[in-house]
Amino acid sequence: MTDTSPVERRALRKAAARLVPLVLLLYTAGYLDRVNLGTAALTMNADLGISAAAFGFATGIFSAGYIALQIPGNLALNRLGPRRWLGLLTISWGVVAMLTSLVEGEKSLVVVRIALGAVEAGLLPGMFMYLTIWFPPRMRGRITALVCLPFYAILGTPLSAYIIQYADGMAGVAGWRWMFLLEGAPTIVIGLVLLRFLTDSPAKAAWLSDEEKEALLRITMAERTDEKPRIGARDVLDRLRDLRLVTLSVAVSLLWVGFAAITSFLPLIVAGFAEHTHTKLSLVQTGLLSGLVYVPATFVALAWVASSDRRNERVKHVAWGALLAAAGTVLAVNASGLWVTLLGTVLLTSGIYAALFLVWQIPVGHLRGPVALSVGIAMTTMLGNVGSFMAPYVVGWLRDSTGNFDSGLYFIAVSLVACAAVTVAGNRIRAHPAHSDTPTTHPGDLEETLAH
Repeated sequence: MTDTSPVERRALRKAAARLVPLVLLLYTAGYLDRVNLGTAALTMNADLGISAAAFGFATGIFSAGYIALQIPGNLALNRLGPRRWLGLLTISWGVVAMLTSLVEGEKSLVVVRIALGAVEAGLLPGMFMYLTIWFPPRMRGRITALVCLPFYAILGTPLSAYIIQYADGMAGVAGWRWMFLLEGAPTIVIGLVLLRFLTDSPAKAAWLSDEEKEALLRITMAERTDEKPRIGARDVLDRLRDLRLVTLSVAVSLLWVGFAAITSFLPLIVAGFAEHTHTKLSLVQTGLLSGLVYVPATFVALAWVASSDRRNERVKHVAWGALLAAAGTVLAVNASGLWVTLLGTVLLTSGIYAALFLVWQIPVGHLRGPVALSVGIAMTTMLGNVGSFMAPYVVGWLRDSTGNFDSGLYFIAVSLVACAAVTVAGNRIRAHPAHSDTPTTHPGDLEETLAH
């Protein structure tokens, strides 16, 4: 098998060069349209008379539609193919994101957020499933990190703040309404790009040679997606009876408590800390500082996942990432100056992202075949979004009750410590062999391939 090694490397390089930018564009569009609400809140909440708790509820209710349609969304991906499914989803949520500019109060905001969650439900599970089709397990940590780079925060948060500040009052329309319009429209264009350039599987890649196609199919253990596997209720129930999968999915949920709270409230948290330390910040300055936090976090996360891939180890890397985030949270709460507070926020964001890129791979690590992977990944992200549903409301309620974000940040820290503990404990649960599909590749061939 040594003579095929150069072919594998060439095929993987081609796949990464073509697909990683497209999936990164998909992820950036999805998360920008999801989290720009946190920047809008700097002026929108006052305009509409929305409290922090009500804003948190509207932010978290996004996950209601998201949770309900996770598994159906991934089953639709298997039937329609990634190119059509992900492209059409992107166009749909671009339209809904633009409709957010029309909200007039808490009720209409809740309705549009439920709708956005419903049309985005296929994003993460579909994206993760797509990566398993193209890249072997030993590369997925780095590939996930690359396609999930937080450009939506690094560039999107300052851009959102800039639009809100400088477009305010243009044509008699509030700046935050312009922001939703101007950031939702490009998402529709991105959806059209995906429909044109995304490739369903190696078997359909005209830009690969036959030899390269076979190499990718072999090393990824992918079954031919042309066969459109039938998935029924029994497949879903099998995953629900998998104690290891369910327990580790709870760990994902606990990690997403921190992720959801930060992506929803970071601009408000930065503004609150600035006020507490008697530092005056404009909307653009608040947006710049909120985006700046993600820059070192990106480099930490990339180094973290490279270490994880190199050592072929996930559990310890996820646990230590969650604990680093918890430590950063405590530092941010107890710091006396704005810059030390921002350092704590950098550690918080770094730890969350370092763990986030890896944690989804642990629950589904023992699953094989498109049926088990489709349902397993969808269930993992579905249960993970329980944390996304709960966290913003709890943090907002604590903000209204105490007058600051300190209690909410401590809530995040506790959830992150629990994530580390559940990850370690859940990984010790023995996987049930009956809950994994039989791979089409012969185990001996696979081991020999990976050895090279």
